[in-house]
Amino acid sequence: MSRTRLAKAPYDRYGGLVSYIVSNASNVHEWRENTPFPEMLLLTGTTRGMSAARFTWSASGGRTFEMFMTDAVDLLTNATNIFKGSVDTWWIAQKRGKNYGIRLATQKDLKHAGHTSGPYTDCPACQAAPKRWSTGWCPLDPTDDTEHQAQPSPYLMDTCRCGTKVHHHIHGTAPRPSEETP
Repeated sequence: MSRTRLAKAPYDRYGGLVSYIVSNASNVHEWRENTPFPEMLLLTGTTRGMSAARFTWSASGGRTFEMFMTDAVDLLTNATNIFKGSVDTWWIAQKRGKNYGIRLATQKDLKHAGHTSGPYTDCPACQAAPKRWSTGWCPLDPTDDTEHQAQPSPYLMDTCRCGTKVHHHIHGTAPRPSEETP
């Protein structure tokens, strides 16, 4: 599905996304550039507006974010780190009608924001993110046409996130099973 990229999104004074600004314009503290952001969110409930039902997520500092149900389906089928109602991943704001919500950031979103794949320290977009987010790797998946260190796929055993077997030559210095020390 093709999406129009949202340039800016409204945030309240606590840093939470304002979901509806037509009647709540005074709640908008700032309009931020809409780039993917890392955050651990906890599912805290649901809300119902005139046009849509949404999930409510909370973060530290009293920040809240709403998510359209359509985007929750995408999250549940694609996120790899959901545990007891919490999800720690990269998000991005979006607009549907007159409402704003968050969704799981896609690989296209990450690439557009300047992520480069590979080690966290080599990615300028990761370096600009809050320091608490450091898995050691940029969230942008590696490609199979460049040499990179193998990163385990969350879906397939013995497969890299690029889609090839972990011990394939494109992974540079990754040890082969026969080379591993006991």
